[in-house]
Amino acid sequence: MISVRRPTVRALAAAVLLAPALHAQEFRPAATFIQVNDVYRIDAVEGGHVGGLGRVVTAAAAAGRRTGVPVRVLHAGDFIAPSLESRYFAGLQMIDALNFLHARAPMIVVPGNHEFDERRPGMLAGALNASRFPWLAANVRLNTGDAGADRRLGSDTIIDAGGMRVGIFTLTFLDSPREYASADTAYVAIAERQIRELESQGAEAIIGLTHLDVGMDRQIAALRATHPKLVWIAGGHEHFLIHHPLTDSTAAITKGDSNARRIWQVVLGRRGGSPAVRADSIVLDASVPVDPAYQRQVQAKWADSMRAKIPFFDQVIGRSGTRMDASEEVVRNEESAWGNWLADVMRRAYPDIPADVGILNGGAIRIDDAIQGDIRWEHLARTFGFPTRVGLVWLRGRDLRETVLERGVSGGRGEGRFLQVSGLRFSFDRSRAPGQRVTSVDIRRGDAWEPLDDNRVYVVAVPDYLMGGGDTYSFHNRAIMSIPPGPDLRLMAFDALAAAYAAGQPISPAVEGRITERGAARP
Repeated sequence: MISVRRPTVRALAAAVLLAPALHAQEFRPAATFIQVNDVYRIDAVEGGHVGGLGRVVTAAAAAGRRTGVPVRVLHAGDFIAPSLESRYFAGLQMIDALNFLHARAPMIVVPGNHEFDERRPGMLAGALNASRFPWLAANVRLNTGDAGADRRLGSDTIIDAGGMRVGIFTLTFLDSPREYASADTAYVAIAERQIRELESQGAEAIIGLTHLDVGMDRQIAALRATHPKLVWIAGGHEHFLIHHPLTDSTAAITKGDSNARRIWQVVLGRRGGSPAVRADSIVLDASVPVDPAYQRQVQAKWADSMRAKIPFFDQVIGRSGTRMDASEEVVRNEESAWGNWLADVMRRAYPDIPADVGILNGGAIRIDDAIQGDIRWEHLARTFGFPTRVGLVWLRGRDLRETVLERGVSGGRGEGRFLQVSGLRFSFDRSRAPGQRVTSVDIRRGDAWEPLDDNRVYVVAVPDYLMGGGDTYSFHNRAIMSIPPGPDLRLMAFDALAAAYAAGQPISPAVEGRITERGAARP
């Protein structure tokens, strides 16, 4: 039985997504959409018990039986990278999985920013050519050198959804410029242009399929005030469940959890003469079975291929005596036991110069899973989607607080800039203005804590991505001295795990109060 989680009473009142005068009229469903986003693996997480595309296949079939109307799938981006398997199969394992899903329920995808991770176009072009489902992105132009692949990326479309003409426009963004891809960033203007075009083609309802941050989605959703056929933004990029109900002046916005832990079932229909939608979140836990054919034809096949390439894939390299939650919901928002341990390891990058503090951006921790008991090579390899080399910078306490810690908490929930830390503890308050959110900082000295000294110089271990200005961190004009990035954190972590395992000692990191958010209530 699929678990459909209804919104709260307050949200449910708005979830019908209609003007108040229409609430009393009967809702007539036309089609059901299953929405997923930010799915990086063909299998499930948490030991195979949670999420995964095999359960999405099951959910799509159940939705059709439950609603009695045609089912389609919308994928709001990020799927071929970064992932461990894509390093070896160039993302084709994900395309195989999505082709299987598309055969069960017709699917449309918008590429996410991670589809453009590779500096060369080969992986993207190969994924486009192997896909049986359409890719759309109205604001992206490709020049991969493969004209056939470039033509596979469309703009917008009108589909028949249970007798309704439904227009779909699509938008995404690129993290970094690529010679083979360019993206127009005038997102709201492009959305309105596409909406007008869909209206002129007779669309009865309009959906935006986007891979943008939720703030930009809100701006696009506000176009409903002048374009009442715009009813829903199916979004990606954030890795946690989001629901903004439709109002008379704003379209609904939905986003699911990463790796399909929770997804959305959205029924599109009519109420009176107006388009309407009804949104329910679906929990994909162990109570939802993996589709048996998917298990045989996709999951088992690629698992065997992976182990043929990497015979030590399942090799135990350490043990943890504690449960380490390294899901992206945790590492990008709060203290994580796995993040604590990795930041501790960073401080030993240069044995002759022990660092006072270690900082690691949550976006560098890509495993999106929990670890307990045996730590396998797979866990370490999945943790690092990119090489993560460690350097040292000498910073005054004032700069450590104002340009590092404040930067880490300056955004909203779920951003990769959020830091995991070692050698310090701090408190922050998101209700305060950016730049003024850190309320206290203490530095570890032996077994004691002491307040951060604004004028004292501290040695800080920093990953190369942040040291080079990633996530707009600024070290080059603040550091008194620095040592360029050298040791790779993945190899350092392997050495530390192997040494402890050889000595018969598990690691036992815990959440211990290094990061405290004032007034926090985890969603």
